[in-house]
Amino acid sequence: MNKAKSNHRYLLIVNPEAGHRSTMKALPEIEDLLRARKADYEFHFTEKRDHATELVKEMEAGFDVIVSVGGDGTINEIVNGMPDLNKPLGILPIGTGNDFARSCSYKIGDLEAAVDTLLAHDVKKLDVGEVNGRRFINVMGLGFEGRANDIGIMLPFLHGTPKYLIAIGGTYLTYRRMPLKVKFNDLELNEKVFLISIGNGWNVGGGLKLTPNAKLDDGLFDVCYTQNISRWRILQVFAKLYDGTIGEVPEMEMHQTKELTIESDLPIPAHIDGEAFDPVQNEFKVRIIPQAQEIIGNWSADTRFNS
Repeated sequence: MNKAKSNHRYLLIVNPEAGHRSTMKALPEIEDLLRARKADYEFHFTEKRDHATELVKEMEAGFDVIVSVGGDGTINEIVNGMPDLNKPLGILPIGTGNDFARSCSYKIGDLEAAVDTLLAHDVKKLDVGEVNGRRFINVMGLGFEGRANDIGIMLPFLHGTPKYLIAIGGTYLTYRRMPLKVKFNDLELNEKVFLISIGNGWNVGGGLKLTPNAKLDDGLFDVCYTQNISRWRILQVFAKLYDGTIGEVPEMEMHQTKELTIESDLPIPAHIDGEAFDPVQNEFKVRIIPQAQEIIGNWSADTRFNS
């Protein structure tokens, strides 16, 4: 890719803690790349949870593009600050999972390519999920996935694939199905459930594909619903989470829908875009907002947008 130039002004929101402070180590390289391309930009740093949401609302005037410098959690906070802004979001992925950046075909681990993708300004309007008044851009996970995310948060000394594998392993040994009432489309289910993954994108947990056929702009969630699966069966099919064929497993039901309602008498472990849903809820009302957010991505690299 040739060195891109841009006439846009960029607000770069940096999460200093993302990727085990990888963002701070990467800042000199990011600055060198932006200066070499004569980009107009400012860095602003988050100091606490949800600070990125506040920064977007406070600082967006005078900027053309909001940029997440961090991981999925930083993107999520920014998206929750942008509902009323008609501005695109760009990504410099330096987080632990970088799952949404993968869905946008950014090259993970290649900052120069990410900067060039950002400045090339290829924009698509993507769907956004909303649950109990909060937005998410990539995925919401409940049950096993929500509990694995909670365990991952308790492993700050690990990052990347090892962190997710250990979190999944710990959940595998301890998790028990929980009773849920689930309504979507014409289905009303009242049973013990192992996992629900509600995908706008198709990556979760550092590259696992629970909803491999999801499209970011089709106005629908892809839902992976698993009522029951044995521990031995999980081991048998685990590789399919990486190669995108998990839908071949009969226990993993695949659905599409625009909205869901999920209830339980017990607190439901859940995450949105890798961030624990806090405070813990007993009921979720989830809906999709079609083509609600402009996102800069490497869209020509993904053939699913050609159809």
